[in-house]
Amino acid sequence: MKNYTYIEKVSFIRSIIGNLLFIPSFLALIFINFRYGPILFLFYLFIAYWGIFFISTEGLEFDFQNKKHRKLFSVYGINFGLSWNYFQDLKYIALVETFVKQTFGGRGFGATATTTVSEKTVKINLFDQNDKYQTLYFANNRIEALKIATEIKNTYQIEVVTNF
Repeated sequence: MKNYTYIEKVSFIRSIIGNLLFIPSFLALIFINFRYGPILFLFYLFIAYWGIFFISTEGLEFDFQNKKHRKLFSVYGINFGLSWNYFQDLKYIALVETFVKQTFGGRGFGATATTTVSEKTVKINLFDQNDKYQTLYFANNRIEALKIATEIKNTYQIEVVTNF
């Protein structure tokens, strides 16, 4: 059996902004003159970090032979993987379209501004024989979730259940 790797694509605007932040700040870090002090070093390091944040993306890697998967982070096509997670004998895959809400601000003693951002995502759950689920991934849209689910479906010959 083969391994399957899925990496999300970075949008054109994010890649332009990320490269405009990362490349000049990285060059400035290399050629920095230390007599100006460590403040400029920290400033360029901070800008380089945000550049990497914009150009990085995430994904999944499956090892179907050993029944394990891991989350990947990718920067310029170089993949960094986290630890492997094993899954049991699969019964079916469930694709659930949900809204994810995230609230920013509003913590502390004084009155502060808060905002709530919500986005529509597709949650991919793997169900084992005991109907216990393991959340595999949050995909950005239905097409990406169906790509991942059909790859698992074709390998293990199991059913895909959706709510859309």
